[in-house]
Amino acid sequence: MENFTGANVQTISHKKQSDVVIRKVLSDYQTVTVAADTTLEVGTLLVTSDAVNYAVADEAAEPNAILCEPISETGKAEVLLVGVVREKYLEGLVTAHKIHLFNNKIILK
Repeated sequence: MENFTGANVQTISHKKQSDVVIRKVLSDYQTVTVAADTTLEVGTLLVTSDAVNYAVADEAAEPNAILCEPISETGKAEVLLVGVVREKYLEGLVTAHKIHLFNNKIILK
């Protein structure tokens, strides 16, 4: 049986932007760096230092954006900068990230 998204589903897959993003206040198309042989899913936490080039945020990073579309190679993709998202659908979220997202006006529900 395939995996689906939803409130009562334990294994989450087939995510769409509408599953992750509740309200998009500000987003932009920016360059997202993707490691070789990797696909980034909607809801991946991103970090940038120059507001132009984004990379996946690791556990020690201070994420300041969320990926809004799946991407499998480095290139332009929609990045959420300000808005409201569903916490359970975020990729790579740890407790320490929550304060950084809030400080960047990304609200978790």
